[in-house]
Amino acid sequence: MDRPIRPDGDDADWEVCEDNGFVYKRRRRHLSLLVARLPADSAEELRRNNRARKKRCLSFIRHRYQREVEQWEDLSASLLRLASPPPEGTSEARTSSVASPRSFHLSLPAIDGLILELETQEVILRKISDLCDCVDLFCQAQEDQLAQSLLDLPIWGSPRALMRSLCD
Repeated sequence: MDRPIRPDGDDADWEVCEDNGFVYKRRRRHLSLLVARLPADSAEELRRNNRARKKRCLSFIRHRYQREVEQWEDLSASLLRLASPPPEGTSEARTSSVASPRSFHLSLPAIDGLILELETQEVILRKISDLCDCVDLFCQAQEDQLAQSLLDLPIWGSPRALMRSLCD
């Protein structure tokens, strides 16, 4: 429920509004401007405007989705080019495919370098995982030893053994 509150003082261009307890300030809407914008056949004009607005919105969304589909198709094509063996041709054919502005191309040495880097990262992660397993085993053994030392206390035995340990 949007209810304007009359401003005090010099705020003739602004009005304070309350919307379910939320108070905010907005520019005052002049009734003469709103009346001037209303057409004579307002229902038909309103329907036409709504239809045109919906059409503009849908065409914008369609354009955006088409652009996104084109980007995915370009990415898919570049990945397929990377997966396929290089064509049997001269280096000029390779440079022409690189020259196209929308294509994404990596050379084979760059791919080999990336694969080598990934393999070294895998080895490092495997070693770190092994070290973590060793630390876990060490901590578990230490925890078991501490728990056993607490269980070996004479308080858990018979009352006579407890009395004997306290008298010693």
